[in-house]
Amino acid sequence: MTLPLSPLPALPVFLPRRPYAGQVQFVLPYTQQETVEFLEDNSDLEDSLMLWEAKSGVRGLLNATLTGMKHMQQNTVKFHSNRSLVETFFDFAEGIYRYLISGRRVPTSRVKLGVLRVSRAQSDAMRQLTIRLVNGEVSQEYWYKSMRKLMKDQYRASYIASIGGVDNYTRSEVSRFGWKVRPHYRWLDNFLMELNTGKQPMNGFAVNRAGMYARAGNGIYQGSLFSIAERNGMTMAKRVLSANDDHCHDGATRPGCVEQAARGFVPMSQAVQIGGCSCFSNCLCVWSFK
Repeated sequence: MTLPLSPLPALPVFLPRRPYAGQVQFVLPYTQQETVEFLEDNSDLEDSLMLWEAKSGVRGLLNATLTGMKHMQQNTVKFHSNRSLVETFFDFAEGIYRYLISGRRVPTSRVKLGVLRVSRAQSDAMRQLTIRLVNGEVSQEYWYKSMRKLMKDQYRASYIASIGGVDNYTRSEVSRFGWKVRPHYRWLDNFLMELNTGKQPMNGFAVNRAGMYARAGNGIYQGSLFSIAERNGMTMAKRVLSANDDHCHDGATRPGCVEQAARGFVPMSQAVQIGGCSCFSNCLCVWSFK
């Protein structure tokens, strides 16, 4: 089956990660330790920042300063003359972004929209990459490593957006990021093994499946906000349905977003995480805390 090919920016050339003996026909997934090292390697951090700048529509957010409101007010003239209207800082007291000059808050809905725009862009890239795999234009190893990199750039950008910008992406946050996104890489490894065995055919279903890995952006963003709220003393959480979503209901093995939202505020230990309902990574719900 030959799928239509859309223009795709050139992807980096990956050399074999390790030599393979004999006539091995399948690609070995990364080990858990290799995945940890991959996620905690920040030599390519600029790629996540550039992705956000190019696709989010909220330029400059990840480079938010750590300037406080009081300091901003004391330097009004300086900021008006030298600063951009769209520059932001992160207000730790309230856990929100503010515009540097006016002090007005950046709507959380705008930040979430930026996360979703980046997710859509990476989903398109993942689908086009998988079309090339199905058409026999790239090797399975090239596909696997490229998918890993596309996921990392997107997930890291979403995570940094949740913690107040790259200046807050400290060593401890790098570790938290790796811990939160590791399950997505295990699912990608399972995808790879099913391609190896033929359980997942090389067809349009594989293309659609690849695109789903980018849809986890909102879950990663909301999950990080959930953890931050816990650390800041919040004890109750409420799932809020996003407008115009096709919300899921309770299924045979997973709860539904509609039923979870109807519970209102619940102890945070009893809340079903975004991505844990029947809609899986397609979930666009948000959290409210108290």
